[in-house]
Amino acid sequence: MSSPDNIRSLSRFGRIFLPLLLVALGAAAQQAAVKFGRRADKAVVQTPVPDVELLKAELSDAPVTLSAQGVIEPITQSRAAAEVAGRVIAVSPSWRDGASFKQGEELLRLDDADYLSALANAEANAADAAMQVRMEQARADQAMRDWKKLASGNPESDLVTRAPQLKAAHARVASTNAAVAKAKRDLERTVLRAPFDGRILRTLTNLGSYAAPGAALAEFYATDKFQVKLPLPLDDFTLLDSAADSPVTLSATAGTRSVSIKATLVRSAAEIDRASRTLPVTVEFSPGPDPDPLIAPGLYVNASLVGRPLKNVVRIPRRALLAGDRVAVSSPDHHLSFRPVTIARTTRDDVLLSSGLKPGDLVLTCLLYPSD
Repeated sequence: MSSPDNIRSLSRFGRIFLPLLLVALGAAAQQAAVKFGRRADKAVVQTPVPDVELLKAELSDAPVTLSAQGVIEPITQSRAAAEVAGRVIAVSPSWRDGASFKQGEELLRLDDADYLSALANAEANAADAAMQVRMEQARADQAMRDWKKLASGNPESDLVTRAPQLKAAHARVASTNAAVAKAKRDLERTVLRAPFDGRILRTLTNLGSYAAPGAALAEFYATDKFQVKLPLPLDDFTLLDSAADSPVTLSATAGTRSVSIKATLVRSAAEIDRASRTLPVTVEFSPGPDPDPLIAPGLYVNASLVGRPLKNVVRIPRRALLAGDRVAVSSPDHHLSFRPVTIARTTRDDVLLSSGLKPGDLVLTCLLYPSD
């Protein structure tokens, strides 16, 4: 039988040498796999060579179209306010947010009872003042007749001829007539009439409400003409055809619907926007008698403006322009050189160069890589 000491010795031997044996077997297996295993074939990687073409530089005049974006705004927008106090006793069927109205249409009426009374009182005072003028005139005429009977020459005081009294009577007539005119104006101001053809943005009062003088009643805008302010970069503004009747095309798309609007350039802003370094220009257009409902204030539109054509420029594809504003030029003996150029304008696909190339220069243009 094995003694406990022998068993402990075997256990200690296993703990020490068994891991070493496993490591040695793993290393031998790895060396055998490297020596006798199958190796992968090396793939030959071919670098694709891009196709190139040579373009001959030609001078030409290039038309310029400028692009900008803006929002349709009304030219005339007003906030109606009560000029006299009163309770709202009637409103038009058009007195709704978004409703349209015609010039001269009665939109709202205030209680006018007090103003009718004030007008009647002012007219009575005016009639009384007119009668007083006639009476004073009669007294003045009688005083002159009496003076001529009793004395000769002119009176020493105008009180004899009642001139001051007649002047005061005429002044009272003017005052009472002014009071009549004011009473009529106040009576007219109890009715809010549309100053132009337009639409209501929002109503701020309604039937039964009390309107104090100066209280806001509604906001509305004219629909005869709209405007769009278009911020232009300074480089684009220098190319803008600033003729007063320069045509502008506005376009917008909403879902499957699209609209195109012909507008006219009318003016530019008085100062440059310091934050964006742009100079806004304003274009205007008339929506017509039956406009598309999509054409309304707040619509975001793209604008296409006519610019002055660039004279004697060379047009090259954008892919021909290299880093650092250079192009690759091939000489007649097929030597390649890199030449700096001056960019007059860039478009989505092309670059217009104002200097750096001469007519007949061959510009190297890299095309797409060939497909397998």
